Amino acid sequence: MPEEVEIETKDMQETIEELREERAERALEERQSQWTRWISLTTALLAVVAAVAALQSGSLVNEALDAGNRAVLRQAQASDAWAYYQAKGVKSNGAQQTADLLRAVAPARPAQAAKWGEEAARYKTEQKELQTEAGKLEHERDDKLKEADALMHHHHIFAYCVTFTQVAIALSAIAALTKRKPVWYLSLLAGVGGVIYFINGFLHTAK
Repeated sequence: MPEEVEIETKDMQETIEELREERAERALEERQSQWTRWISLTTALLAVVAAVAALQSGSLVNEALDAGNRAVLRQAQASDAWAYYQAKGVKSNGAQQTADLLRAVAPARPAQAAKWGEEAARYKTEQKELQTEAGKLEHERDDKLKEADALMHHHHIFAYCVTFTQVAIALSAIAALTKRKPVWYLSLLAGVGGVIYFINGFLHTAK
């Protein structure tokens, strides 16, 4: 009779141990499931940040290219204005020389000399206007170049954001497949870097 009681007690202890192991396994699975949900949530948030940052980055590149094209146009217009300026200078010098020659050769014809003198003065006036216009165009060109550089710098901020968030998403996927929390923590660190660049990009816009 005592031997039977001992056997029953041993079986009961084994059953209790099995129940404890099953409970521990269920608790572990529940923690793993909860952790997987956190990975899914952070990955989804990072994907949204990456999508918005990529959109902003592309938009800034387009604006920078447009500003660069406008700078090239202003440079071409300024070059044309300077070419006209040189042409007016040549015409002004020619008219002035003709006026001086008429005054020396035909002093009895002051009207013709005065006419050429007026032509020379008119060319000089037009030359000054062209100089002012060329200077204005060059100033606009410089402004557009500065704008393009600023836009490209702003684009780089969002580009870094996209890079960091994509690395974070990739690390999250690896963490989920390998079930390694340190890899997920590393992905969170990269994600924080991406979010910092994301916020900095919009703060830069506010400036």
